[in-house]
Amino acid sequence: MRHFIDSAGVEWTVFEVKRGETQAKWSYLPDEFGDGWLCFESRFIKRRLTVVPKGWREASDVDLERMMKQARPSARGKTAEGELRD
Repeated sequence: MRHFIDSAGVEWTVFEVKRGETQAKWSYLPDEFGDGWLCFESRFIKRRLTVVPKGWREASDVDLERMMKQARPSARGKTAEGELRD
């Protein structure tokens, strides 16, 4: 997991999501996400990037921001209790 602040001053958390070997593919996601993705989360939006770039953990904040801009926005819904869910 990494944290960085983008050029607009927004704080992001970045982490890799992988499917375990015993888990089925995520049926609700496009096939390209079946092997996992790099997740970018701010308090405003969540984004997913596939394929996970090698060396992302060691990347500079500038490179992480570039990756984040390439990532696809992810819709966030609410649970029946009104809490945000992914």
